[in-house]
Amino acid sequence: KAELVELETLVTPRFRVACMSLTRGPTALQLFSWKLDRNSLVGVTRRCAHQRRQLPSSTCTLHGISSQASSSSGKFKPSTWRDLDIDWGRRHLQVIFVDQDHGVLARSAEGCCQRVALWAGAGHMVFPESAGLLVDVNAARNPDAAMALLNRTFPICDHHRYAQREAYLFTDQDAASVDLVISVGGAGVERLVSKKAPSAANVVDLMEFAQFAKRDELDGTGGATILQRNLATEVVAPWLAEAIAMTPSENWGLVGSVPGGEGGKDGAFSQGESQSSETYSERAPSSSKSALAAADAETQRKLKIARARVVIGVTGLVTFLLAIAPLEEVERRTKR
Repeated sequence: KAELVELETLVTPRFRVACMSLTRGPTALQLFSWKLDRNSLVGVTRRCAHQRRQLPSSTCTLHGISSQASSSSGKFKPSTWRDLDIDWGRRHLQVIFVDQDHGVLARSAEGCCQRVALWAGAGHMVFPESAGLLVDVNAARNPDAAMALLNRTFPICDHHRYAQREAYLFTDQDAASVDLVISVGGAGVERLVSKKAPSAANVVDLMEFAQFAKRDELDGTGGATILQRNLATEVVAPWLAEAIAMTPSENWGLVGSVPGGEGGKDGAFSQGESQSSETYSERAPSSSKSALAAADAETQRKLKIARARVVIGVTGLVTFLLAIAPLEEVERRTKR
């Protein structure tokens, strides 16, 4: 009888969440329309007290996918919020954002997460970091490239430390020491992160949390409970339609944006490349100049859309964590 009661306790919350109706179209604005069911969220995502992380093995389960099943099928299945196994035992979560080269995406997500969490009253519950998959730790630092990176992250990061920090290589040890590994850049990056971090308790793409962000928070027409109004109106609102129209598997197109990454060798901020491109543009005919201008405009457009997607995902992440956090932590912060 005791075993049946324990089994019912473990199964009932997940079954209740499985019955929730949720619109998941990639281009549907209904992603931001549904309300959170706190009881169901807590039951499906909070780790039981007796459960602990398992070291990687040949038969371990990687964020909801068996390694044996994945090797046999050969297809990667992105994680969802239902696959998360979050431990609130320390009363806070350590989160690491990972992109391909520890460039604009991961650094912007780290800075934006710190900024949004502090604004929403969750700064004591979320401790973000960032890293990259392809980083050359022996590469010399380029001050000009670091300044260009600062200009790219400035609209959503409130401090220069996120851009000035040395590029950091993501390892499996980092994944094992944090509560949540969040990939930034699409399903392709999530697949690489999952492959490199078998010890991770949770690996999920940032845009998986976009469904928890409220539409009026993102376009600046509603209250600024989670997202600051200037971030909503200046960064998200002008590119909201394009940001949510991208499919989860679509690459964000911002690889090679920081020195020290392997992609940075072909990046857009190498001093020699920038000087040579300027010299070429001076000698090039008008048709080539117009082509360069069009390419630069397209790069800037992708950058603005990527920044909007980062803010949307982070806003949804903070909203999600506040919904599943222990009630005593939320009440303690509110009273203070």
